[in-house]
Amino acid sequence: MSLVADVRLAFRTLLKNPGFTTIAVIMLAVGIGINAAVFTVSDAVLFKGFHFVKRNDRLVYISDNGNCCVSYPDFETYRAEAKSFQGMAIVHGVARILTDQSGFAERYDATEVSAGTFQLVGQRPILGRDFTPADQTPGAPAVAVLSYGFWQSRFGKDPAILGRTVRMSNTPTMVIGVMPQGFSFPQKVDLWVPLVVTSEVRKRENRDTWFVLGRLKDGVSFETARAEIATIAARLAAAYPLTNRDLHITVQNFGEFMIGPNVAALYGSMWGAVGFVLLIACANLANLELARAVGRAREISLRIALGAGRWRIIRQLLVESVLLSCLGGVGGWWIAKWGVRAYQLAMAQKASWLILDYTMDRTVLAYLIAISIGTGILFGIAPALRLSRLHINSALKDGGHGAISGARGRHLSSVLVTGEMTLAIVLLAGAGVMIRSYLKIHTANMGVKVANLLVGTQLGGLPPDRYSTPESRISYFDRLKAQLEAVPGVESVATASVLPSWRSRPLPYELAGEPPVEPARRPQVEVMAISPGYFRTMSAAIVSGRDFNNADIPHGPPVAIVNQKFANVLWPGKDPLGRRLRLFEGWITGTAPGPWLTVVGVASNIIQNDVNRQEFGPVIYLPYRQLAEGSAWFLARTRIPPAGLVAAFRRELRTVDPDLPIYGPFLLQDRLEFFWNNRFYGLIFLVFAAVALLLASVGLYAVIAHSVSQRTREIGLRMAMGASAGNVLLLVFRQGMLPLAIGLAIGLAASLALNRLFTSLLVQVSPSDPLTLMLTSAVLVVAAAIGCFIPARRAMRLDPAVALRHD
Repeated sequence: MSLVADVRLAFRTLLKNPGFTTIAVIMLAVGIGINAAVFTVSDAVLFKGFHFVKRNDRLVYISDNGNCCVSYPDFETYRAEAKSFQGMAIVHGVARILTDQSGFAERYDATEVSAGTFQLVGQRPILGRDFTPADQTPGAPAVAVLSYGFWQSRFGKDPAILGRTVRMSNTPTMVIGVMPQGFSFPQKVDLWVPLVVTSEVRKRENRDTWFVLGRLKDGVSFETARAEIATIAARLAAAYPLTNRDLHITVQNFGEFMIGPNVAALYGSMWGAVGFVLLIACANLANLELARAVGRAREISLRIALGAGRWRIIRQLLVESVLLSCLGGVGGWWIAKWGVRAYQLAMAQKASWLILDYTMDRTVLAYLIAISIGTGILFGIAPALRLSRLHINSALKDGGHGAISGARGRHLSSVLVTGEMTLAIVLLAGAGVMIRSYLKIHTANMGVKVANLLVGTQLGGLPPDRYSTPESRISYFDRLKAQLEAVPGVESVATASVLPSWRSRPLPYELAGEPPVEPARRPQVEVMAISPGYFRTMSAAIVSGRDFNNADIPHGPPVAIVNQKFANVLWPGKDPLGRRLRLFEGWITGTAPGPWLTVVGVASNIIQNDVNRQEFGPVIYLPYRQLAEGSAWFLARTRIPPAGLVAAFRRELRTVDPDLPIYGPFLLQDRLEFFWNNRFYGLIFLVFAAVALLLASVGLYAVIAHSVSQRTREIGLRMAMGASAGNVLLLVFRQGMLPLAIGLAIGLAASLALNRLFTSLLVQVSPSDPLTLMLTSAVLVVAAAIGCFIPARRAMRLDPAVALRHD
């Protein structure tokens, strides 16, 4: 019953001080709310994974350091020889074009999976059946399993969908099943199709977006499985050096594979950052409670004089603090809810393929309750202990001023402020290096002007049944180029096999006149197929020689353009024009020699195969008429804002081939946002740092303002004895800047160590970047100076006569 009485008294006490209660609840709601939000998203990424993957699930991914690249023959070897797994499956991301009864073609995301994949992840269709090994046989009838969302949106949840044949990528395909609601694997997809094991699939060099999924046996550790797979991979590399020599096959959990190898460090850092914010809020509240202690000293002294024991006083004060933090926890729940929703929307916009379970479940609720109670105890314990040790006679005689606000109380407040400043500078420095890294990428010279460029491509490439000859494919791209150039506001149009900064096709090569090299030792170079006018469209330049033209036809002399980087590496100080080289087809194996190519031009460098935009690599450009592939991107430079031409482009594209689905058009800068992680997480840390800076500044202001209030008589006496306004200003600033200086020194040292956690995320920026540390220090000093100046200004305006009468 005494605890209930303590709670009632705590409620009455808080209601009597609405200003303090409101400020405290707001600070606690912010600190607890962002902690709960980060815990929720960290729990989703690090532990929950997909909606259908249970906590502590034993599913793992086998890939080349998260970059897919596991061939089907390698998968068969792993499945047959690895003893650490209950089963394995191989997965391949593809796209499918569905044509409805009106003839309208639409693109959908699909995934090719081997038989048994759904059983491996512990799911089964709610309608129909799963894939069987017979579905993987070449020549077997084409079948598909639909996702619940796709079944609902495209077919209106028609139960008669089973057995229906739809036209999928020009192939009649029977629907054989529908998966449960919420199931999406391995990412957000609309449907699944069986992996048909053709002769092309069985090529060991075929590693395009393949990865292997496995389930560990009970009792088998993650390290054991990783070691076993590494042993098998090493044996494959020795047996097949042409295809496997550069692979680094490893076993990864969900977070490592889908988010990145440093996901634990990243989200751990986020968790630490919001923990710092909460600690700053606790330090602020502890200081506010110490300031309130002066006004409550007489009350506590009377209770002690009437027989209340020390534990009784401490319990009462801790009940008040915990009640206050629980009120903050209620507000924090709503902040966390909206914070998680904002995070989920941001992730959906930039990584729509990634489906995570962000539900604020019982685990999150338990965490919220725990930190709410713990926070109340944390910020309430120091003031409670301080008040429980009151000197009764002094407190009753002077109202507590002498008993509470002595040197020990000021020292404790200074220590708390020092801690706030330390934590604030650590957060500012961490956010600073991440933002600096983003700016390094964003402002890097790509060798092209990305503004006013629209890009798009054909979904799945040109259909081979209608574009079976090089002449038909060339004709399509020529008509496409002519149609788009006729759109008002378009300056030039070109085609390319890949976009700038994207990975182009690496092929082995050799130079004419050089000694022959063993196939396994041949150097490789990025190769692109482009149309005439590509460099003009990209605002690049032909440095020497000529551009491709309409005379570079399939049966004409084979030619190539190299970039400056290639020319400088291969022929330093020499004229590359007229020199010859040849490429070897077969991607990895590189065993089929192509024709000898004559270098007719040298182009300026354009970033290729480097999403961080920091290094120009060697590139060889081939004329698309001599390559005549069935897939290419179109790029159009416009004289007007390109967003206004999207609808016109779509109309023109339909006129070229109304049956051919087109992906786009998009603004080129939107397609190059590979570095959004740096910006996204940098902004998150910046928000945390801004909140920490605000709380630390408010805390410093509160301490200095309280100190000025307590020292009013002293300041008045100093001014009466001749102290100037500058002397008073210096007195106040000395008290505020000393904790800042100590906190700054400790915080900078700590940031040098903690920022190393971000090393893998940083581009061209050191974790101890001097400019960032100087700027963040300056920001903190300015914020602290403002926090000191406001109470200092009030002290400078004191009337000595009034101040000397102050009680």
